[in-house]
Amino acid sequence: MPIVLHKEKGRIVAVGMGGFLSPPGHPTHNLSVETELNRRAENRGGMSLEAAINCDWLDDTTKAKAAEALAKWKRLPLHASEVKTWILQVLGYFAHCYNDQPENPEGWSAGQLIIDHKRSPLNHPERHAGVNLIRRFYPEYTPTIDDFAAAEWQ
Repeated sequence: MPIVLHKEKGRIVAVGMGGFLSPPGHPTHNLSVETELNRRAENRGGMSLEAAINCDWLDDTTKAKAAEALAKWKRLPLHASEVKTWILQVLGYFAHCYNDQPENPEGWSAGQLIIDHKRSPLNHPERHAGVNLIRRFYPEYTPTIDDFAAAEWQ
């Protein structure tokens, strides 16, 4: 007899989670997935849309709705003022943070990043954590010295 694994039902809710570094208008700013629906509202779990689509214990319908919400995102042009401001914020947040093995996804986690104040981010921009995050959404992004000079985290 085959083993049937029970997958937990979730639902998309209008509460942002995991999107404080996401670009302007990205759905993670105002949507997430609520889990443990059998509990009282104040005791339920939750996760970001990205986490939901890769979650093996979450039901397929909820995962599909999370993926759909992400797919509906219409990114603003790279030259839009809101995007430029976001870029400077991301570069400021990740100031001096590097991954010397950019092909290794584990190296991008916060605990694995190298902090190096003496390094120039333009020598190897593909190793800079801010550039890496920006390129997840805007692969065509090329950082400039002016971007790093104006970068700040507020």
